[in-house]
Amino acid sequence: MRIYINDTDITDKIAANSVKWRRYAAFRSELSFRLEPFFTDGITVGQGMKAYMTDDYSQRVFAGEVTYVSEEYINDTRFSVTVRCGGNETVLSHRFVGSFSTDSPTTGSAAKTLFLLYLAGASNEGFLYNPALFTNGAAINGYSVNSRSLAKVFDELASADGSRWWVLPDGTFYFTNSIEVTQSSFCVDLTGEANNRLTDLSYFSTVKSTDGYRNVQYVAGANGITGSAQNSAEIAAMARLGGTGRYENAVSLPMITTAAEANAAAANILRSYDENGFNAVFTTETYGLRLFDRIDINAPQFGLYGLTPFVITEITARDTPSADGDLAFSYTVKAKMSSQYVSYIRPPEYWTETLSRLSK
Repeated sequence: MRIYINDTDITDKIAANSVKWRRYAAFRSELSFRLEPFFTDGITVGQGMKAYMTDDYSQRVFAGEVTYVSEEYINDTRFSVTVRCGGNETVLSHRFVGSFSTDSPTTGSAAKTLFLLYLAGASNEGFLYNPALFTNGAAINGYSVNSRSLAKVFDELASADGSRWWVLPDGTFYFTNSIEVTQSSFCVDLTGEANNRLTDLSYFSTVKSTDGYRNVQYVAGANGITGSAQNSAEIAAMARLGGTGRYENAVSLPMITTAAEANAAAANILRSYDENGFNAVFTTETYGLRLFDRIDINAPQFGLYGLTPFVITEITARDTPSADGDLAFSYTVKAKMSSQYVSYIRPPEYWTETLSRLSK
């Protein structure tokens, strides 16, 4: 792995055991590292500079920009420089929409119009447009906005049906409510029998959580319009554990103008959150695990028998010592229990994404 700032390779200037690279949810990503003072002669790192990281095959695995630089001084001597970088989607948080309105009938078509208006052409900053990567989305009766960031506008449109938007390291832009699940070439087998098992696991655990879970969804639209949806089977299943079993959530979507649209939006949103979370977490030094790969897990000690299917939803990498000077990593992987028959998954949302949107 190599790290570049404004196309300058700074890998050799980075302090050991300081790199953290995280990929999560719908391909959102972040990168942080520290520069030691005696390494930084002639190196300038500032906010807004382009940052990217390549793997051992020279493929970009992270791309974005520097968002934070902190310098520490002790006794008038620079002690360290801490750098944080956000993925390509960070650019959209400081690109603002002035006055915009459209008669587009769906959120997806409105998103296309926004992309072509603000991110196409000579000033697109490397974003790539493919109309096939935009979902139709939820039905709306037009949409208008004034003086808001592109990121916030795309968030609002996507929230109407549980979609997500993201930008890959090569600049490809997505606005969709489902992601194709592909089979990983690796598996986790704590019995040590499977030939394709990860052989360097240093940690494994399971987590059951209701974070983000809901089985009843309400939507408030414009002019007092409301809609709702519920998963009765999930309510009954949760009720067996105690209480009413109802986990409710409400969102406000002012672009929704009819009860039918509100009900449809509620049903679409609910599909992303109405499965109780059963997650596995493990750590490996094997490179090649990808977001939304299906990885089978056999861990009888944890009640997982016969290679149970999970889908990877988050990967956090931290650097480890490397003899050749390149960055080597250990990877902590989070995967959600799924089904071997599922070919597409609704991309999850984590509290870090919600917090980021609230701050824009």
